[in-house]
Amino acid sequence: MKPLAEPSVAPPQTESESDAVLQWLRVSAPRAKIEDKANGLRQGRVDAAESGACRVRLASGAALDARVAFGCQPRPQRGDLVQLALSDEACWVLAILERDDAMAHCVLDFGVASVQVQAGELRLHADGELSLHGRQLNSRAEQIGTRAQERQTHIGGSDLTQCGSQLLHVERHLGLHAASATLTSSSLLKLDAGQIHLG
Repeated sequence: MKPLAEPSVAPPQTESESDAVLQWLRVSAPRAKIEDKANGLRQGRVDAAESGACRVRLASGAALDARVAFGCQPRPQRGDLVQLALSDEACWVLAILERDDAMAHCVLDFGVASVQVQAGELRLHADGELSLHGRQLNSRAEQIGTRAQERQTHIGGSDLTQCGSQLLHVERHLGLHAASATLTSSSLLKLDAGQIHLG
């Protein structure tokens, strides 16, 4: 008498195996599409830009109001091709990809934030005018050198210079004029010239 064979237990069928058509075609069931991590990125052209915000038009024609990301420097201008980051909360301009007019006015705007630049050496070069504007300008250095063809200084208030020693050398003419002038010396006052006129 032969022992009865134990019935084989088939493993649970997957979705593809339970579908008769897919079994016949021997095609696996389609997997769920993996979400593209970059689906929050778009490109568009800036229609208008002002005070940290932009109106950006996508290739589809849709227009979006976007905030300029803090790290997007320089600031976008009208006509720029920009990279956008979209989320459920807001839309940001991440970077400027292309600017038609490379000679357009370029602005680095950090708002009211304090900006510090630290480097071993820092050089500023301008083919045209280099301007510094501020309510107060402070400079501190071991040595300051200035070389120019001409220099003009206009000070509305007082000009105070305090130093250990000062040497003034003029190759041609030196003129000093004031409504009132005082010249004092605690030890020695020396005038040396070919001619001295006092009038």
